[in-house]
Amino acid sequence: MRKQILLGALTLFGIAAATQATAQEGGYKCGSAEQLRKLYAENPQMAADYDQLVEQYKTTRLVNGVERTVYVIPIVFHVIHEYGSENITDAQIYDQVDILNEDFRMRNADTIQVTPAFDTVRADAMIEFRLAALDPFGNCTNGIEHIYSHQSNAGDDYSKINQWHRSRYLNVWVTNTIGEAGVAGYAYYPTATQGNFFYADGILILNDYIGSIGTSAPYSSRALTHEIGHYLGLAHTWGSTNDPGVACGDDGVDDTPYTKGHNNCNNVNDATCTAGVIENVQNFMEYSYCSRMYTKDQRDFMHNVLQQETGDRNNLYTAETHHLTGIDQVPPPLCSPVADFSANRRNICEGETVTYKDASWRAGVTTFAWSFPGGSPATSDVPNPVVTYATSGSYSATLVVSNAAGSTTKTFENIVYVAPNWVENVGPAEETFNNNATNFWYAQNPENNWGNFHVVDGVGKDGSKCFMLNNYKDISEADPYTSDWYYYNRLGGTKDYLISESYDLAGTTNVHVYFDYAYGTKATSLVDITEELRVYSSRDCGKTWTLRKTVSAEDLITVGYVGNTNFMPDNNLDWKTADFTYTTTAQDAKMRFRFEFVASDKSSNLFIDNFMVTGTLGIEDNGTLAPIALSPNPVAAGSDIAVEVGQTATDMTLQLVDVNGAVVSTTIVSASNAMQTVMIPMNVSKGCYFLQAVQGDAKITHRVIVF
Repeated sequence: MRKQILLGALTLFGIAAATQATAQEGGYKCGSAEQLRKLYAENPQMAADYDQLVEQYKTTRLVNGVERTVYVIPIVFHVIHEYGSENITDAQIYDQVDILNEDFRMRNADTIQVTPAFDTVRADAMIEFRLAALDPFGNCTNGIEHIYSHQSNAGDDYSKINQWHRSRYLNVWVTNTIGEAGVAGYAYYPTATQGNFFYADGILILNDYIGSIGTSAPYSSRALTHEIGHYLGLAHTWGSTNDPGVACGDDGVDDTPYTKGHNNCNNVNDATCTAGVIENVQNFMEYSYCSRMYTKDQRDFMHNVLQQETGDRNNLYTAETHHLTGIDQVPPPLCSPVADFSANRRNICEGETVTYKDASWRAGVTTFAWSFPGGSPATSDVPNPVVTYATSGSYSATLVVSNAAGSTTKTFENIVYVAPNWVENVGPAEETFNNNATNFWYAQNPENNWGNFHVVDGVGKDGSKCFMLNNYKDISEADPYTSDWYYYNRLGGTKDYLISESYDLAGTTNVHVYFDYAYGTKATSLVDITEELRVYSSRDCGKTWTLRKTVSAEDLITVGYVGNTNFMPDNNLDWKTADFTYTTTAQDAKMRFRFEFVASDKSSNLFIDNFMVTGTLGIEDNGTLAPIALSPNPVAAGSDIAVEVGQTATDMTLQLVDVNGAVVSTTIVSASNAMQTVMIPMNVSKGCYFLQAVQGDAKITHRVIVF
């Protein structure tokens, strides 16, 4: 357990009335009171540690006449994103650093709006922040790194990826969401980050509370000022709760009056708690939406914290730290950019386009060199090229970015899957994953982590092959003092995809889809089983997906608790069957289905087997036909397919036709009292074909896949 102080929104004076009204009707939740209650119940020493920090400030605080020092602290921003708007620009972060330095040095223009009652106590906090110029390994940096991770939408301590050592850097993680609704950010007191909790030290904050531009706005630009106050030990002005306006309280700082806390700035002269004593509504540690100032004693409190070993705060501003983090270099060095990019679509049809978007970071880019094997154009030198893919298959893309300091390269393997114009199945079909047909199923693992869908043998239903998503990772040998250890098996929010081959269901009625699945859990409580298995369909090569089935909570669990083990199903009782119906239309000529697994931190391995689409196919004619069998199927282009024809009293015609109905070859099988094998050459390009067997008034069509 750790002490957690969360922040609601802070706004500037004079914002739109609608925004103020929203704030006044309840403001933003912090959740700290409950966190503190649980923390102190389990770990009373942490409460005592913080009380001691407050008392230490009172006995050692600076007094008038003592020479003061400006504390300059290296700061690093980790932007955790999924290539959306949450991947904020460096300009937005530069703007935030400027605001921090204005606020902490009392250079913010709105200081003149502080109510006269606090003219004599408002203070230059004498703390400054500079973006790091060297990373922990001595490499050039601009103090901002952009990290692709699902943790952007988890918003908890495990979103604090790649912490730079807290004795040298103030770490700020910027995310898209934070777990508790309405919370803008949170930070820990330095007394709550001891021992193995060091990895959580720093500040987590939403992207739309960073700076005053981009995804943010002026009214939300002071949130980080507030959170750094917590990071340096300051409580809310009414104390260490998250309930302003409920009861009068004290923050342990002498020159901040006893206060009830405020969710609005309607009355900057409020004197509710002590008659005649105006409360410091405009303090940065308030929720009043009109933050303007720190007090002199708050400055002394933060300086006292910076002089303590607690949380390594006393190392943040030393000359050695300035040198190791490069902030003593003026001007800072020019870094080479780090190549990164995204694609607006991962699944398309033949002949469609993909827009690639540059997401490179660390420094400005002067030249772009793109490579698109199989695409048109095959190369490009613009930041956001548009590429057309004419032929089906999986394709990679590469970006090389350069400036005067150097260049870096990024390659995404199989970033785009181009679906063929032909379909692999016409009408009902069953896939047991026991043959090469699985070549036409494909997996997507957006984060490129250890967990991905792949075929395994011997653990499917009836001991057959099946698809497995390996969510288990063995951490028994991991070093608990390396940063990665904390994030192993922290899968909450990750998404992995398994996409089926295509189905022409335009002529099929009464469609019913079935699949078998096996799954265990590491959770011991139902409330912790938050993972879901979702099944979608798409009729446009994956451009859009429609949800058809969700399997969650107790319905998802087939074997119960498996603990932190590498679970494998070993009998048919470990499996369940799920199903859903689907009403087809004439547009369903290229249907694909997608399994999406949304993991939790308690996720175990998932297994999928026996995917079956049933229904009535209109192309099959009634009548009596001698039995036939095809092998191999799928078949390699240029080889032969063997057609076994059973005893037949009349001749049979075998016609191979393509998806457009054109006849490729015709073979006559003479009547015979014994089984015959006919070899049909497949001198065709890869794709889907149909072998039509006609005997009198009877006809049946078999699908043939050529690869």
